[in-house]
Order: sequence, then structure tokens, then C-alpha cells
Amino acid sequence: MHAQNPPRTGRPGGGRPDPAAGGGGTVTPLDRLPAVLGSWPRTPAAQAALALAAEHSPAHLLNHCVRSFFYARAIAAARGLVAGTHYDEEALFLATVLHDIGLTEEGRGPNRFEVDGAFRAARFARDHGLSDAAADLIWDAVALHTSAGIAVHKQPVVALAHLGIGADVFGFAGEELDRAVLDAAHSAFPWLDLRERILQDVVRQIDAQPSKWAPMSFVDDVYRKFRPDNPFPRLDDLRAAPVVPH
Repeated sequence: MHAQNPPRTGRPGGGRPDPAAGGGGTVTPLDRLPAVLGSWPRTPAAQAALALAAEHSPAHLLNHCVRSFFYARAIAAARGLVAGTHYDEEALFLATVLHDIGLTEEGRGPNRFEVDGAFRAARFARDHGLSDAAADLIWDAVALHTSAGIAVHKQPVVALAHLGIGADVFGFAGEELDRAVLDAAHSAFPWLDLRERILQDVVRQIDAQPSKWAPMSFVDDVYRKFRPDNPFPRLDDLRAAPVVPH
């Protein structure tokens, strides 16, 4: 595995942030959800995860993470997967709600944001009483959430997190989502120009900390789009590299 994030001192049960001060989310909408979205797992760990995400995430990121959970669960239902039988709903909630914590200061470390977020989410899970197996599952789900063609072949929590997240950002697997679920989720948790903002979040991180770039990856694609004159090697450069390293 890559190097772990250094421990941080966030306030897992902290109050709601001032939208002008870094975080900008609110946990209030989950107390009055549209009926079509159903409920969410109100375990102590799930409530603390939501509070952590709300404390440290801007509104566009928090809304995306919450929508991703409801989309993941809707895709599970469309595929005949039942919570408690085929997948752990609490683990899915933690994985989706915390999957972008690596894009915040709370989850920032030396690795690409998905991996930094995976370390923070797994540590959070263990700190809140989940088993090592559940924490490892959450690590995989967060670390692989941008890994198309890989995550879908992992355990249901990993695959569903990837599908729900991808459905929200780029419309992947959107045909498996009921229109009423999509409309209700966007009404309760507005879009807020998510797609462009999240891409800019990735770019700003790599600008500030080049170690967060990774070759031939989602972060590489994003960075090349917005920083075409970047110093990182391209595929042609890698092809031309010596067969035997110097």
C-alpha cells in the first residue's frame, strides 16, 4: 500500500459549519427526506460520518456524496441486491459519504486523493467500532471509486459505491436509476455545478502537491485537461523509457 495519511484532529461529532468557512454542508436535509429516497442507516458511525463530511466539505461536495449513497442503493435495488443480505448498508453509507474526504483538508495526505480518502475513511471506521474487515472494505470502495472496469468486479459495497458515484458525476449506470429518485435527490441536494468544481478541486490539489498526481489515472486525465503544459510524463514518454531502468 501507499504511505498512510498522518493522523488528523477533526471533530467527528462537530457542529455544522459556516458555509463561508471551508465547509458548507448541512445534515438537516437527511432529517426530512423525500419518501422516494427512503431512509439511511442511522447508526452512530453513519451519523458521525455525515457530521464529519458536513464539517469539512463544501456544499457541492457534500451534496454529491449524499446523492451517491442514494443512487448506489437504488442501483442495488434495480439489480435485486438486498441490504443486510447482499451488502452492508452502513459500510456503503460510510464509503459513499466519505469517498471525497481526500479532497478536503481533513483527508489531505501525500497520495492521490482517492487513496488519501481511503486511509481517512478506514481509520474513521475503525475509530467508530467497525471491524477490520469492514474498514478494509471501505478502504477499497473509496480508493477504487474512480477505477472504472475494476471496482465493478469487487465486493458489492465497492461496486455499488463506484456505480452510485459515477452515476452522479457522469451519468454512468443512469439507466438503472428511477427518474423519481434522480429528481428527488437533486431537489434535496442541489447540483451546485459539481462536475466543474470537483475537477478544479483535483487540479488545485496537484498544483499544491505534485505527489498527488498518478500516471494513467483519473487524476492524470483531469490534470492534463486543465494543465496541458504540465511536467508529468505522458504515455509516449513512458513508451520511450529504457527497458532496463538506469
